[in-house]
Amino acid sequence: MALTATEAAKKRFLRTGRGYERREVDHMRKRVAASLLVIERNLGEALPVTSEDIKDSAFPWVIGGYEYEEVDDFLERAARIVSAYEQSLPITQQIPAKPFQLLTSDETAGLAFTIVFRGYNLKEVDRFINRVSGTLYACETGRPSPLVDASEVARKVFSISMRGYAEREVDEILDRAAETISRFESDFRRQSETGTGF
Repeated sequence: MALTATEAAKKRFLRTGRGYERREVDHMRKRVAASLLVIERNLGEALPVTSEDIKDSAFPWVIGGYEYEEVDDFLERAARIVSAYEQSLPITQQIPAKPFQLLTSDETAGLAFTIVFRGYNLKEVDRFINRVSGTLYACETGRPSPLVDASEVARKVFSISMRGYAEREVDEILDRAAETISRFESDFRRQSETGTGF
């Protein structure tokens, strides 16, 4: 369902026992409304908030905050509209994609995901990230014997539980892990075919 600037400006979210911090959500909602106004009126101005900003937004959990599913649904709808607008711009005005950064085993060893009211099961994520970290270390040291391959990382699904890890943060790391491991796998295949492998 389409979302208009007026709807975004007037949107009022339900309050719940524990939810997203209201002030920060309202600040993002106003920036979304301003961006939708630029789009609807074809003002040709820079958007106050980009689709990446919306997708990357995270809010603290507080007593009496906004109902998280309602906020997430609102932000997903807004991100789709803003993303479609960004892609319709001339190449010279499009926002360049963020350069891909390889994920390292050292980085995975120091990960500290945000714990939220409902999120990915802590133990499942920790166990899988340990496998990813071991795989990355093996790849970095030139040993093509991963504990997990890129396709498994890309397909991985976790249970949702009370007091879990923030889904968006985990998904972002897994996306980078899958791409990083895939690149290593491609390198190892080339080395094997050319006889320069380990």
